[in-house]
Amino acid sequence: MKKKLLVFLLLALAIYSSIQVVENTLSRKINRLLSNFGDTVSIGILIKDQKTGKILYSKNANHYFMPASNEKLFTAASALTSLDENFTYQTQLFLDSKKIKNGIFNDTVYLRFSGDPTLTVLQLNHLVNALSQAGIHKMSGRIVIDDNAFDTMSMSPGSTWDDKDYCWSAPINSINIEHNCVKATLTPAEKPDLPAILALPDYPQSLQFVNNVTTRASTNSNCTVQINHDNNANYSINGCINTAAKPKEIEMAIDNPREAIQLFLTYLLNKNKIIYTHLIEFKKLDSLPPLLISENSPPLYSLVTTMLKESDNTIANSLFKTMGSLYSKEPGSFKNGSEAVRNIISQSMQLTIPDTTLIDGSGGSRYDFLTPEQIVTLLYKMYLSKYASVFIQALPISGIDGTLKNRMVESNTVGKVHAKTGTATAVSTLSGYIHTRKKRTLIFSIMINGFVDSPKRYQELEDKLCALLIENA
Repeated sequence: MKKKLLVFLLLALAIYSSIQVVENTLSRKINRLLSNFGDTVSIGILIKDQKTGKILYSKNANHYFMPASNEKLFTAASALTSLDENFTYQTQLFLDSKKIKNGIFNDTVYLRFSGDPTLTVLQLNHLVNALSQAGIHKMSGRIVIDDNAFDTMSMSPGSTWDDKDYCWSAPINSINIEHNCVKATLTPAEKPDLPAILALPDYPQSLQFVNNVTTRASTNSNCTVQINHDNNANYSINGCINTAAKPKEIEMAIDNPREAIQLFLTYLLNKNKIIYTHLIEFKKLDSLPPLLISENSPPLYSLVTTMLKESDNTIANSLFKTMGSLYSKEPGSFKNGSEAVRNIISQSMQLTIPDTTLIDGSGGSRYDFLTPEQIVTLLYKMYLSKYASVFIQALPISGIDGTLKNRMVESNTVGKVHAKTGTATAVSTLSGYIHTRKKRTLIFSIMINGFVDSPKRYQELEDKLCALLIENA
């Protein structure tokens, strides 16, 4: 009996020793990759075996880093945990159809917005067209809009002021139509020295573009396009584009959703041949007539998938404010959104986040700070939750889709990494799950802050670390 026990202990010791050798080798290889990056760059890494819970590698795992879009992991987890799986945003139109007389409606039309981050002009047209389908050709009453689902603070505290003109930082409002973003396409003319062609959507815009771009010969390699903000609503587009250039997408954020909705409604009422000459009013709605029609967003799972795959800031911050509204019973804000998300994370995952961080849902605030350990803990809890499949599949997949579509495309890495990217000035992050060649699932977070050069070098480091883990862990 003693002999058998001795053999067993020796065998266990041999297995343990071999595991230690592998892990020590792994650490050496990781450290070798990191040796090319000096002390001026801050790097935090935590790698954990999902099955055993064992830490395979740790570096500055309890240090705080700006997460950029890794913040969306917390928004996604708290939304899936706290909101109904069938949750949708609703944009609703109310009126008393009994008061339609001979095509004339002389009562009030009510329109309520809920902060739908996916609402389109086409959906808004469906709402207006419902008035025509109800037999209305002229409205002599008022149109009253309720846009009180969220507060009027359109950018989170700590957001970069320089970003406010761009669509990734578009205002987060109860009214979010076409992401509160104007998208235009700049195309070269067929011949040099002619003005470039600027194509805008066929519906009116609250922004004005002045196109000063000239087409140059394809041999001109010095062509650039600059966009200058003249005032609150005017942009001048200057420079040149050569004849061989591909169409250039120009995307600028609007700064006044109320002005935009008035333009859209006036245009769509005219398009649907409904006469309306009164001003549009904005106020909170209490008692309402019957619902005529509602336009709904995609369900929660679809919203979360788009948010994570495409790193959609509008969806992230809308969900953030929505959770804040449900938590506080007040209009959603970045403040009550932060309180709600930290509360949800604490209760559902026993993970305490300081009240000085998780400022917004997207990671756009420079006041957002997280540690690799916090992120790995969240990922570990989500892996064990009933939302694991939806959450993991919603993450970008290496070499396949989302923000990882063009990263880790080699045969040994493609499809093996499900992870959220994060990129901002001096910030590059990658956190998620790795499926190794030995059929292990690793949970990891890589956070890099403080560099002054291009983020590409640090993204390549992240990719190399993932490839190393796939082959050696």
